[in-house]
Amino acid sequence: MSAINFNEVFQSLETGVASIAKTSLQGYYDAAKADGENALESMKANLERWTQEVVSGTLTPDDLGYLLKEEAGLNEMTALKQAGLAEVKLDQFKGSLIGLIINTVTGLFKV
Repeated sequence: MSAINFNEVFQSLETGVASIAKTSLQGYYDAAKADGENALESMKANLERWTQEVVSGTLTPDDLGYLLKEEAGLNEMTALKQAGLAEVKLDQFKGSLIGLIINTVTGLFKV
């Protein structure tokens, strides 16, 4: 198995966050992008470890999804809360971020 370049994975996630913010929360783009990037940054060490575990087969994509739902960084979203985004939209955005992470990790490494 070749070595994982987590920096490339992380950069792909950051690009994906911007895309999700633009398509799903157009009126809140700046806040959504900032919160998404902050969430990724706050869980970067965990993401790197979990990516390795998914690639090695120690962690399943379902396990990864569960861990992400419990991740504090995804529960912050302070800029969006301050901007007054409805809780339902906030939950949809978080769900999109979780999907992005799972799809990126499993897609890049064909687990």
